[in-house]
Amino acid sequence: MKWLSVVVLLAACPDGAGGGGSTKPPQRHGGLKVPLPEGWKASASDDGVLHVKTEGREVMTMEVRSDASLPATDTIEGAIAEGGGESLGALALPDGVLLRFRVSTGAEGVLGVRRFSSHRLLCSSEPMTQQAELKTVARLCSEAEWAAQ
Repeated sequence: MKWLSVVVLLAACPDGAGGGGSTKPPQRHGGLKVPLPEGWKASASDDGVLHVKTEGREVMTMEVRSDASLPATDTIEGAIAEGGGESLGALALPDGVLLRFRVSTGAEGVLGVRRFSSHRLLCSSEPMTQQAELKTVARLCSEAEWAAQ
């Protein structure tokens, strides 16, 4: 399988940072590097969310936020349950967690949260993602890298 990489430039400072007389260091940028399989495409929206598509359908979103804190796995699983879904298991990563879940309609999905130094990566499959694509979605979330620029 041929792998492609996409790099999206995202601001490394929180929204609204800056202002008069600030002695903060200049704004630095970094990029989210994602290994896309052949036939998969990604595009960033104006709000910095990366939309990943295959066969003309959006299958996942990825968003980097300037926030290093991660919610606990129990908190994420609780939110899934409150929304009427059920957790199908969590995979601990060295820098976060991937969760597989099922919603009340029977559809399954993947949700991931990872930490990149002072950034948090949020990954989520989209509702119309096919069962066979969920493994790729989980792999893209777990293999994404943050490259400071």
